[in-house]
Amino acid sequence: MSAIAAEAPLAILGGGPVGLTLALLLARRGVRSVVFDARSVEQASDDRRLLALSLGSLQTIGAVTDLPRGAVTPIRTVIVSSVGQFGRAVIGKSDVAGEMLGATIRYGELIAALSAATASNDLISMRRSVRVLAVQQFPASVEIELDGHEPFGAPLALSAEGLGQAPVESASQSALLADVEVSGIDAGTACERFTRDGPLALLPLPARLSAGSHRKALVWCMDPAQADRRSVLSDANFLAELRSQLGGRGLQVLAVGARKCYPLYQRARDDLVEHRIVYLGNAAQTLHPVAGQGLNLGLRDSVILADQIGAACAAEADPVKALHEYARSRRADRAAILALTRLTPSFFATRFAPIAAVRSIGLTALAVVPNLRREFARLLMFGVRF
Repeated sequence: MSAIAAEAPLAILGGGPVGLTLALLLARRGVRSVVFDARSVEQASDDRRLLALSLGSLQTIGAVTDLPRGAVTPIRTVIVSSVGQFGRAVIGKSDVAGEMLGATIRYGELIAALSAATASNDLISMRRSVRVLAVQQFPASVEIELDGHEPFGAPLALSAEGLGQAPVESASQSALLADVEVSGIDAGTACERFTRDGPLALLPLPARLSAGSHRKALVWCMDPAQADRRSVLSDANFLAELRSQLGGRGLQVLAVGARKCYPLYQRARDDLVEHRIVYLGNAAQTLHPVAGQGLNLGLRDSVILADQIGAACAAEADPVKALHEYARSRRADRAAILALTRLTPSFFATRFAPIAAVRSIGLTALAVVPNLRREFARLLMFGVRF
């Protein structure tokens, strides 16, 4: 295959939130791209999964598109606690000097907003309902093999969705998801409760049901067998088990909707760059949902990658020269978030007395030491910064 000019459009593999945001960020730097995704925009927009966006992610997305106001639910407070331990940390907007810590939005509504922005940008071409089969590398280019279409040549392939041919292992945990009706806490409050089964999160949802109650999205991580058992319990029995894990302090769970279970995989690539292929977002790592860091890490990937490629293109250099600096600059943030999401669930699940004591001390320290709480909040909102 012949060499391709460095100013030719880059290939972005994956039209999810990270891939679309990357395309828009590159366009702001004058870099053209073609985005490939196996789903139609209608299929992607129908996805009802709830996403938790950190303040940093909201700022990143806000730079490239406007999110519909009715689709975004602010997170103004996060309460962190552990079953059976003293200590309870409350992280509020004052800890990040802003009006909110982040927000929730449905996957489909985020995709719809980003897709509308890409459709109106002359530097971005969308090719949906097109499945990528393989990527072949050459010294000066890549060739994207497509299902039912002619191959596509580009200077770089930016893979932003899925871990490709990485081996699939058995899931160590499953996530049980449901919408619940609650009272006793504010609509803008999220809870991260560590149980012996696994972390349990309650995330704000838009609809207020009555003057005294509102909806939250429940994400409860646990052993797959436990998740299967709890998914088919009667509502009354499930609520009894859920209430026993949440404890008191005024929070009441009044009702639960339909429940679904999803397997959780934790995988990460050792190398983010393979010559002219670079991996980011879910193509680089899939994380445990504790603290909601997966998408936020991927969006930070997209900012750094767009900056590095944009600078190379502005200097009329081959954009491949930007990739190793991208990989180097992502090491610290990636390592910190991988460690946090891998170690935290088991740290809070163990009943070993010395570790239980450390848990209580740690939560108490977060509660009473403002600087420690602010640094922890900044890590969750913005990642590792230098």
